[in-house]
Amino acid sequence: MSTRKVILGLAMCLLIGVSGQKLLSQSARRGGMGGRMSGSADGERLGRMSPQERIEHFQKMAEDQRKWIEEQQTRAMQQALGVDDLQWKIIEPKLKKVQACREEAFVGTKPPFQSSFSSSSGQDGFAGGFQFQFGGSTNGPGVQSSSWADANRQPTDGEAILQELQLLVQDPQAGPDDITRGLDALRQARARGKQKWASAQQELRQVLDLRQQATLTMMGLLE
Repeated sequence: MSTRKVILGLAMCLLIGVSGQKLLSQSARRGGMGGRMSGSADGERLGRMSPQERIEHFQKMAEDQRKWIEEQQTRAMQQALGVDDLQWKIIEPKLKKVQACREEAFVGTKPPFQSSFSSSSGQDGFAGGFQFQFGGSTNGPGVQSSSWADANRQPTDGEAILQELQLLVQDPQAGPDDITRGLDALRQARARGKQKWASAQQELRQVLDLRQQATLTMMGLLE
């Protein structure tokens, strides 16, 4: 596998992740504003929909786009690693486990150019490739999660702890002891995640050659 192919694969992951994020953001905005569909016929059909039908329509659009993006990102990852479909079946579940544990290890944080190959916690395939994570809201930093995360899935233990701590930080009535307990719980959750991530990395390395390990290290999935 040449260096050129690795770079091309990484670039494809970045391009698909950024363009996919824009697509889903646009769909969400259209759904929130009542929506605009291209073409007069589509516009008329949308106009005849009930509010609930419009919501379901844009949810389906977003889901279809998410699936397409995941398929493209999977192909890009396969190309970056230089593996065929048979090899991918061996690598993919271990790669998902690495990402799931990595998210637990760094719950609430996403460094620039973090790969977001989706975890086993309610997602399949890629979940946004490389992505930038900025800020939160006017009320303070938001809880960071995968861009294409399943909105219906239950939060992980670490995410739940993070959400509780965020509420405490924003609550002027919260006492120092409460915040300290929340901080300790978050640190412990991240520590457990780092231990699991280290173990998952070892399992993944066993099915990768050195070039593939280097590729995933550049993506931030391996240390």
